[in-house]
Amino acid sequence: MWLSLDFLQQNLSDIYHLSAWIKLLFAALLGGMIGFERESKRKPVGIKTCIIIAVTTCILTTVSIHSAEYYASLSNNIRTDPMRLAAQVISGIGFIGSGVILHKSDDVVSGITTAAMIWSSAGIGITIGAGFYGDAIAVALVILLTLKYSHYLKLIVPKKQTNNRATIILKVLNNNIERVINDLENHQCDIDSINIKEQSQNCTILSISANLTDRNSYLEIYQYLKNLHDIRDIEMNYA
Repeated sequence: MWLSLDFLQQNLSDIYHLSAWIKLLFAALLGGMIGFERESKRKPVGIKTCIIIAVTTCILTTVSIHSAEYYASLSNNIRTDPMRLAAQVISGIGFIGSGVILHKSDDVVSGITTAAMIWSSAGIGITIGAGFYGDAIAVALVILLTLKYSHYLKLIVPKKQTNNRATIILKVLNNNIERVINDLENHQCDIDSINIKEQSQNCTILSISANLTDRNSYLEIYQYLKNLHDIRDIEMNYA
């Protein structure tokens, strides 16, 4: 117990040390910048959350490093990992990130980028706590620039490689199910999954998840299905 009290007394003045304050201020600034970007897009994680994560991980990393140095100075037989606490922080931050990931209908997942921002805020805090200010600033700038200009990358991707999600729900006569599925594939419809539910002796409901090359394919498929006499009902959702 006396070791802990002695350590506290010996390092109490470090709380007011300029370098400690600089680390915390840098962590708050960079974490706040990332949080502001998320909050401006009305995401569940904003400025306050990212600042708290960055500052807390920063101080935990600082404590981990100074504790390892202090106990190593007591005896040559004492060896500790200065980044062990920081490693546990990275593992634990995943629980917070999982809270903002939402699984919607049709296997659509949202919140991945926001969860990544939580993880990156923790990483920036650890980096600053370890004293690598330049690296933390560089990472924060790269992240912010990526978030701001990533939509321009879509202009580089060829149109044919851009897949759009579609959900097609059909009420089909039982004896024509296979033909309808084959015709959909021939109309540039890349089918991922098919759910079949029998509604009556004559009709079956098909729930199809597929990728389409473009919006024109979506309209062509709708017109094609609309003209088929074997289909009694059509419902299509395009994203």
